[in-house]
Amino acid sequence: MKKCIRILGALALATCNGLVFAQSNVTFYGVMDMGISHDRGGIAGNSTRATSGMATQSRWGFKGREELGGGMSAFFVVEGGIHADTGVPTQNGTLFGRTSIVGLGTRYGAVSIGLQDTPLFTTLNTIVDPLRNGIARSNNLMSSTGFRAGNSVLYRTPTIDGFSADAMYVAGEVAGDQGAARQLGGSVGYSKGAVNVRLAYHNKNNDTATVKNTASARNTLLGANYDFGPAKLYFGYGIDQGLNSAPLNSGAVNFAGPAPTASADSTDLLLGVSAPFGVSTVVATYIRKNDRTALNQDARQYALAYMVAFSKRTDIYTSYALIRNHNGAGYTEGNSEEPGIGDRQFTVGLRHRF
Repeated sequence: MKKCIRILGALALATCNGLVFAQSNVTFYGVMDMGISHDRGGIAGNSTRATSGMATQSRWGFKGREELGGGMSAFFVVEGGIHADTGVPTQNGTLFGRTSIVGLGTRYGAVSIGLQDTPLFTTLNTIVDPLRNGIARSNNLMSSTGFRAGNSVLYRTPTIDGFSADAMYVAGEVAGDQGAARQLGGSVGYSKGAVNVRLAYHNKNNDTATVKNTASARNTLLGANYDFGPAKLYFGYGIDQGLNSAPLNSGAVNFAGPAPTASADSTDLLLGVSAPFGVSTVVATYIRKNDRTALNQDARQYALAYMVAFSKRTDIYTSYALIRNHNGAGYTEGNSEEPGIGDRQFTVGLRHRF
């Protein structure tokens, strides 16, 4: 009798464990991207390297959601970047330096708190840049003050007849000065059928605990794409104003001549096209940085990429891109994982999503 009871108890426990597991909604996911990059044009000479995350930064993470009833759900995401060539974490060695949030979703929208992409960066990646800031990334010339923000609160509206909006507040957390280092941002857009249009804005207060009364950095970005079947067209126009509104993508001086200076007054233009051919896709982009300061350090980037998909999760890619710097500008040709060391870069790589 006792043996039967023990067997029935074991079966009940196994059944309960199975139910708990079935109700769990936690996903482990990631990307591993490795290849070879060859940089030319830098003052230190050419360089060929095994490079991680050129088309998509290598990463891993967990995400989950729990239905709470009444149309409400709780969710979380933790995601960290990996230098796949060395195994070292990206984002200054942080474990989950790409995303670390918890939030609540309702029929009226969703609120998330933590480290997350700004609305401006999301617009650049998902609406404007067909290469999603990977190989020949738009960040090379369209760098802004508002890419990813910790200590942030983000609200997203539901999509209603194609329209949606979001708003972000980032606490500066400077004792005695609520405005110092504070950031505000948001976007509004329309997406339906073949058309996607979005307008985004980000403002960052440059004051610190010791430096006061500085001008804020302000970025405005209008983006659009249109899929007409044989190809998809992309457009982006940005306005960057104020200190730190357009930081250089590389902190090193990579070219001969005067030291490059980050612009505090510039405009950006991106034109792109993506054309699928069976399992292959060809992407071309043109980006112009127009420096409106007295230095007039303009730059232009030309890029061509080719991808071949083995499956929905695995593909190979190659690209060539070059930057034409003017009047001592120092923009370098980088990819998703690194800023590069020259004004030309050739890549070939393998990307696997899991």
